[in-house]
Amino acid sequence: MDWIDEGILLNTTPHGERSAILQVFTPKKGRHAGVIRNAFSPKMVSILQPSAQLSLSWSSRLEEHLGNFKVDLIRTRADILMANKVALAAFNSLSALCISILAERDPMPDLYSVTEQFLDEIAIKENWEFLYLEWELKLLSCIGFGLELEKCAVTETTENLAYISPKSGKAVCQAIGKDYRKKLLPFPSILRSDRSLHSASRDELVLGLGLTGFFIEKWLDYSIENKKIMMIRKRFIHSLLV
Repeated sequence: MDWIDEGILLNTTPHGERSAILQVFTPKKGRHAGVIRNAFSPKMVSILQPSAQLSLSWSSRLEEHLGNFKVDLIRTRADILMANKVALAAFNSLSALCISILAERDPMPDLYSVTEQFLDEIAIKENWEFLYLEWELKLLSCIGFGLELEKCAVTETTENLAYISPKSGKAVCQAIGKDYRKKLLPFPSILRSDRSLHSASRDELVLGLGLTGFFIEKWLDYSIENKKIMMIRKRFIHSLLV
């Protein structure tokens, strides 16, 4: 079995003395792991930087085996991340969530496209960190936890949306939700359809990430990696406020 694709390097972990296991995110093969030989040679170390865009060739005798990678560098993003601690924290959060949440070898081309675009825009856009919230919303949508924030789940009104159901992720208007507000989540202003993402403050961004984080943690409830993953994410959120 073999395939050729390109993808984003999420993580590298040592495997024996000279090899490493790569976790990559690709448009056609989803999140995929494989072994790469001589991973710690000077040439490969310069290529295998987290967030790098790689040309990938994977081969294995059987499809279910871990398999082996051969890689070439398309472009690096390491220089941008190393120079910006908030950007590095954002990538670490993104990477940890992809590895812990995405099913291995399950293609998610829409999420891949949003992920690649987000990482590239870190280098060219001001206030790029607000796009991270869009990325988490897309992640939730792709795993079946998409939020429905355009209208009230009960009355279908689009006005005075004040709460979000913690069970369904659907919006609830003020009139319906006021008697149940202790059981509902507040509706962050940054997520309102009439609000520009880029006109919001970082404090509002953190409130928006608090909402997406609630549903991400709900998804991770049964994962033994839950606390570790959420701590990596919290470091990114903390970096926004420093």
